[in-house]
Amino acid sequence: MLADSINVRHAVVEDCEALLEMMKKLAVFEDYINDFKVTVDDLIIHGFSTSQDSKPNVTAPNFTALVVEHETCLQGYLVYYLIPFTYDLKPTLFIKELYVDKGVRGQKVGKKLMEAAINDAKEKGCGRLKWDVLSDNMNAQLFYKSLGASYDERWQGFVLNV
Repeated sequence: MLADSINVRHAVVEDCEALLEMMKKLAVFEDYINDFKVTVDDLIIHGFSTSQDSKPNVTAPNFTALVVEHETCLQGYLVYYLIPFTYDLKPTLFIKELYVDKGVRGQKVGKKLMEAAINDAKEKGCGRLKWDVLSDNMNAQLFYKSLGASYDERWQGFVLNV
């Protein structure tokens, strides 16, 4: 089984090209590829720079990426960032993106990524993980429920473009 032979790890700068290609695949799936503007340089600046080499107004790194590696190929990723503490003095780990290559879906790759994110959240003293899922992506919703996650009926998402 693939899940037994994969390596989940934190992404490094050398992963940026493969990471970008998977991000583009997610953008196609979620129907925002025409608005997609991320470049390899953007990933390096925003995810892997140190404060002394980042551009002005960029707090670096401002996201963390976990990747699934199998036989030297990246086959999935999860991007998250931390939201500072709120009412309970514990930060929230917010999952921005989770993507698994089509050919390895259903082989516990996504579960391994989520487990790694949960471990990171515990190490960072987080109180919870949160994420958004497309309302019509029933496979993703079933996957998250299988992990013990539940739909938050108290909140509705809003967007205001600026």
